[in-house]
Amino acid sequence: MIDPKTPIDLLLVNGRVWTGEPDDHGAGEVTAIAIAGDTIVATGADDVASELRPLARRIIDLGGRRVVPGLVDTHIHAVRAGGSWSSSLHWDALRSLARGLEEIRARAANLAPGTWIPVVGGWHSRQVEERRLPTRDELDLVAPRHPVYVQELYDRAVLNSAGLLALGWSDGSPDPAPGSLLRDEGGHLTGEIVGMGAFAKALELALRPSFDEAVEGTRMMLAEFAAHGLTMVVDGGGFDMPPEKYRPLYQLWRDDAMDVRVRLFISSWQRGNEVDNVDRVLDFLHPGFGDGRLATAGIGEIAHFGCHDMEGFDDFVISDLAFDELVEITRHCVAAGWRMSIHAVLDSSLSRVLDAWEKVHDETGGVAGRRFTVVHADQASERNVERMAALGVGVMVQNRMYLQGSDYVGLWGEDAVLAAPPIGTMRRHGLVIGGGTDATRANSYSPWASIGWLVTGATVDGATGRAPEHRMTVAEALTSFTRGAAWFVCEEDRRGLLAPGFEADLCVTDVDPFACPPAEIAQIRSVLTVMGGRITHHSLGVDVP
Repeated sequence: MIDPKTPIDLLLVNGRVWTGEPDDHGAGEVTAIAIAGDTIVATGADDVASELRPLARRIIDLGGRRVVPGLVDTHIHAVRAGGSWSSSLHWDALRSLARGLEEIRARAANLAPGTWIPVVGGWHSRQVEERRLPTRDELDLVAPRHPVYVQELYDRAVLNSAGLLALGWSDGSPDPAPGSLLRDEGGHLTGEIVGMGAFAKALELALRPSFDEAVEGTRMMLAEFAAHGLTMVVDGGGFDMPPEKYRPLYQLWRDDAMDVRVRLFISSWQRGNEVDNVDRVLDFLHPGFGDGRLATAGIGEIAHFGCHDMEGFDDFVISDLAFDELVEITRHCVAAGWRMSIHAVLDSSLSRVLDAWEKVHDETGGVAGRRFTVVHADQASERNVERMAALGVGVMVQNRMYLQGSDYVGLWGEDAVLAAPPIGTMRRHGLVIGGGTDATRANSYSPWASIGWLVTGATVDGATGRAPEHRMTVAEALTSFTRGAAWFVCEEDRRGLLAPGFEADLCVTDVDPFACPPAEIAQIRSVLTVMGGRITHHSLGVDVP
């Protein structure tokens, strides 16, 4: 029992609490949570709530709403997106291209001519009624004096005439390798571009926030994440992430202005110089550096550019040089006590990554039990799942197939897509699975869209799905975003459960994921998010004391 001399800072009553315990499947026996400081000090039923009321400084009646542990996205590219968050449009929830064009028109009306209007990934044309990208002419119509850049995931992008002009691209321009400027039958630029080389040049101009803008954008982004029930994200590093890109986030940390905890996997940032990049990180940081709000988690997702198979659309081979350098990087990480997280979509890439890890483990014994992680593992064979299990490797799974499943059917075959990723096989071999989104650019940042996909397996266009053995129950999907997710950063002993002694990270949902039709889970939002005992978001419709 709580010491009656210890005040309770926040008491939540009349809820339906899914604690996250393995035997709790949404029955809702617990209705109250008491929080002192940043820690849960008691949970119980109505009688417990009655006893604790006199001790409580603040009491919130949840009106029977569902409560779950705070959500943790195990793989997202938040830091990269934060800097330009306030200057970009976000089409993650867009369902009509006409509406998107109106958003561009409205943004242009409030910006000085010549100011860029970017939409940088997070959406797919399959999610809108028109089932297509906007055209150059449509973008010219709504923003004739503003360069506009609209990118669909990492697949393709389109520019208006002002955007092409700002980039110096005309009908006679050469293609920016590796990439292409698409042309019509007459050789005229359509405005559509493909390839990382083309994207990079456009983004270099379209995304140029000042430091203060980057700090504010990052703050706004984390607040938006909190509105979806996120209390922690694990940033995967990724492309174009040199050390200076982290400065806005660290400023927010120093200002104590973060609404979501962040854990950092730090990638190599210079192609051809990966070993030195990793060594530089190991020289000035140590694993776990930081505090409960911001801390380093490991090296990844791009430990080596030569081992990164992108989205698995193209033939890809890890060269002997890249493999040897991955082995060297792994040795250095093991010696320094760091964990690694590596992207692998194709089973062939996964095989080579595991070859490198097994080689170092045979030399040092230092990989197994270190919580090394594979990101995606969409094509993982049973043999490679067995190898991961032997090393104690976890898998970060995202709902990339929700938007792109149809694209893979022609490449891999329908049976392979129905088992992508092979969650049932992973669970059968005891692998820990962490849920994530792979936002922002490659996917939407909504954790509930990913949770819904883990449950239903359905793609946004309904053209394909995932076999039942590779789907999850609602409780299993939530676990992958709570207790399971915390495992990847060695924090499962203090978050991911709503139990006394755990940090007070929680989310109150507007719709009960255990009771609503599975297809509606993706639309769930938080009405109350609490991180470390502090309310980071609320939209209850009543005053929150």
